[in-house]
Amino acid sequence: MARLDAGPKNAQTVRLKAHLGGWWLAVAALYGTLAAAYTWLGLWRYHIFRAGVDLGVFTQVGNSVLHGFSSTVGERANHLLIHFSPILVISAPFVKLFGGAPGLIVLQAFACAAVVFPVFAFASLRFPKYVAFGITLVAACYPPLSGVAVGDFHELAFAPVLAASLALALDRRAFRWAIAAAATLVCVKEDQFVVLAFIGGVIAVTSRNDIARRRCGLWILAIGAGTALLYFGVIRPLIDPHFPYWSFHYYQWWRYPPTPLGFAGWNSPLRLQYLIAALSPLAFLPLLSRRYFVFALPGLAEVMLSHEAITLFIGTHYSATWIGFMLCAFVEGAAWLAARSMTLAKLGVVLALAISIWTSEYYSPTSPGYFLGRKSTYADSVKEQTLESLPQNASIRADDEIFAHLGMNPNAMIDGSGQQYIVFDVIDDAAQWKSAAAQSLLAQKTYRIVLRRGTLVVLRRN
Repeated sequence: MARLDAGPKNAQTVRLKAHLGGWWLAVAALYGTLAAAYTWLGLWRYHIFRAGVDLGVFTQVGNSVLHGFSSTVGERANHLLIHFSPILVISAPFVKLFGGAPGLIVLQAFACAAVVFPVFAFASLRFPKYVAFGITLVAACYPPLSGVAVGDFHELAFAPVLAASLALALDRRAFRWAIAAAATLVCVKEDQFVVLAFIGGVIAVTSRNDIARRRCGLWILAIGAGTALLYFGVIRPLIDPHFPYWSFHYYQWWRYPPTPLGFAGWNSPLRLQYLIAALSPLAFLPLLSRRYFVFALPGLAEVMLSHEAITLFIGTHYSATWIGFMLCAFVEGAAWLAARSMTLAKLGVVLALAISIWTSEYYSPTSPGYFLGRKSTYADSVKEQTLESLPQNASIRADDEIFAHLGMNPNAMIDGSGQQYIVFDVIDDAAQWKSAAAQSLLAQKTYRIVLRRGTLVVLRRN
């Protein structure tokens, strides 16, 4: 009789696996489509010379993993003195394979798009697969995620998928996987020290009689706090005990030397706008989450407590600190609603998808009016060819959009003096070219024009 019973059960299991496999294929197709779209948009932005200084910085860092791990913008200091981001070792083969910045654009696109996998797995535990896939579509259309994916490369590109994976592992009580996710996440950037210590503490305090979960929370707390002590107490002093940690500047409210985007006072409307931009594309459902919205709070606090306006723009990479947890909170909030009314939950998901699409169309954090405002032209290719014609390792000074294309040159920089070459864009950066400082270089015969091609003028030191 046991053998007779085994047949139908095995057949049912096979059908179930095939059913799940079909949905996972759909998620994989969604991932490929999303990653391709991000890559296309990122390369478009790059080829029309709208990428910024950070793309050049991380190209230099990725190109020097084995010899310096540095950038000229960071005073050629080891990047670990600026941010604890050993995960950037992953960027080296992409930089080499794609010949520079395009490799980072591809890497960021595929890393950000990968968040759809843990989100679908998280949702499939709570909803029928078709609803879970709908929720995953919302995640794929989430505007803050696209802002991170299409913007300049940053190490935080790895945070959304790792954060969502950590939440998934905790949800499934796969505590070893949770610890592994935390150990990887802590290698992204030092702000994850605070995130993980907070999450670990919350888990440990709220686990009550769940010994295994509490132990996992303590491990996560130890990973966050222990790595912070290791980084600030050992690694930075060992590399250079005198190199300042500039990131504290964001929270020094008694100082007023803000970034070019300005100072944001405590009553700035940018904070409320930021919260609305984060929550409205998810139909505010994360607020119904009991656990995972709490996990997003440290990342939100990092942004909201800064006096720099640049952190309060939803399309910047700072949003990546909370996106993964926010998407999991969206799933849990929808599940809370579904427990009371599945119809309302479905309507909430549809509403979130509609708002996300509408936001991407009219208020996209990718700022398409500027960053994607036109198609690549022959003039852009002339610029690229002109830059490639310069000596490979010559010292070159150029402004942000040009510097982004010079990342493979270890001696390219955006400031300083005495460089062998200076590159100006007389159209896109006319103010710099017409400035008294630039014209005095020619008047004093310190530099001479050696090349005019398209909109670029190249000066060489006499």
